[in-house]
Amino acid sequence: MEPVPEAVLARLTPEERAFATGERGRRQIEYAGGRLAARAAAQALGVDWGPLMTGEEREPLGPVGFTVSITHKNDLAIALVARDAEGCVGIDLEGDGRARLSIASKVCRPEELLEVEALPEQEKWPSVMVRFAVKEAVYKAVFPFVRHFFGFQAASVDVHDGARVTLYLPAEDPVMVVESELEWINPERVLAMVRAKKKRVFPSP
Repeated sequence: MEPVPEAVLARLTPEERAFATGERGRRQIEYAGGRLAARAAAQALGVDWGPLMTGEEREPLGPVGFTVSITHKNDLAIALVARDAEGCVGIDLEGDGRARLSIASKVCRPEELLEVEALPEQEKWPSVMVRFAVKEAVYKAVFPFVRHFFGFQAASVDVHDGARVTLYLPAEDPVMVVESELEWINPERVLAMVRAKKKRVFPSP
């Protein structure tokens, strides 16, 4: 929780560095780590961009033509970057060794909760954690299209079918196509990656 070292802050753009110095504790660490991860991901695409600023929901505002998502824990920051043509991306990292089953009723829809409760005790938290991670990533990927908050109940995750996502958004929202992918970093930590696109609707003949 100590301030980010000056040598690390110096790797940020001047605009990012000015924002980071106004943050404290964990927020400063997460901000700096996330920006460095996003820049590394962009460079892997052959792109070198300017400052990655923050939106009203604290979301990273990628440059025109790109979508960016960041996730972080105390010891790790990961960013996902893609071109807009490939859809809007979301990423979330979950797992710190604690089984927090008390959040199951918040994270899970009723049908998901029934499934979790039927599992052996040692499998319950991993099932909830996967849903938590995927739904957080879904929010990050879909929010730019709908521009309003939606909670965990707006999505269900089929953990038996590649973390397939079903959305339950208001009828006035655009119809979305969502793809998801999981990567287990270790047995207690999972990374969820999501890509969202508007579904193409063809007019009736």
